Amino acid sequence: MTGDPSSLARGAKPARSEGARARLAPLVRALLILAGVSPWLPSLLSDVPVLGHLGTLVEAWFGLQCHRDPARALTIGSLALPVCARCFGIYAGLGLGALVLRPRLAPKFVRIWLYGAVVVMLLDVATELLEMRPPSAALRVATGLLLAWPISVALVDSARRYARPNTER
Repeated sequence: MTGDPSSLARGAKPARSEGARARLAPLVRALLILAGVSPWLPSLLSDVPVLGHLGTLVEAWFGLQCHRDPARALTIGSLALPVCARCFGIYAGLGLGALVLRPRLAPKFVRIWLYGAVVVMLLDVATELLEMRPPSAALRVATGLLLAWPISVALVDSARRYARPNTER
């Protein structure tokens, strides 16, 4: 620990804490980008010794959080992704939002974007369910992207603000 004991008694945080705060935003960003590529991991890692088990673990996660309906799965060439089209859009939105980090919006506008994205997603689900239009994997991916992108940007932006000294927040 650094700093004199009297400054610690007054509530000052040790320098080690500031270092951890400084590493938070890059860590959050890296994890979100990793989430964005995670649908590709089971296929990429399946034939790699030792890492194949990691692919199996990721595959198990997808089994818990996605319905994985084969009719709604994305296939690219001969590769069937382990999540449905909408979940793929959500994962891709988290990764791309963290990669691009734009637009940076005030929390009020992030909420407006999210409310709008939820409405668009519900309209997609309802119009397909009511057979007002044919199923569309592209629309499912787009609604997932639209929902996840601002969340990712806001999470990284929040982590960056958290890392700043109190005077700059």
